This record gives sequence, structure tokens and C-alpha cells, in this order.
Amino acid sequence: APGGRLVYACCSLEPEEGPERIAAFLAERPDFALEPVAIPALPEAAAPDGALRTLPSMLADRGGMDGFYAARLVRVG
Repeated sequence: APGGRLVYACCSLEPEEGPERIAAFLAERPDFALEPVAIPALPEAAAPDGALRTLPSMLADRGGMDGFYAARLVRVG
């Protein structure tokens, strides 16, 4: 149904497991769109495509973070 949401998440820094997979999905499914994700406490985690991307260099003073990618998709049609 329009307005339904999917979240795709993976613990990987590999582009083919994150942003490339989402781009391929969106190319095949024009009834979905990427819905930007924002985390006010960690603005640097906002990826250029609107997804969430964490890197080991983030919060390095606290031990760093794991590599992670998450995209929120909304059904538009």
C-alpha cells in the first residue's frame, strides 16, 4: 500500500552491499523511493543519498563505530 515503509540495513562498508543494492532495487521498483534518514545526535552519519552510513572513524574518541548502512524506503505508488 502507498505509504508503507521498508528498512534495509547491513553491517558492511562494501558499496555493493549497501548503496548499490538500494540503487538496483529502486531501478527495478519505481513504486518505492528513498526516504532520507536523519539522526540529530550524529549528523555526519547522513549519507549523500539520504541513507544512514556509519564508519569506524566516527566517534573515534569513544572507541569508534562499526561500519553500517541503512536505507528507509517508502512505497509511493
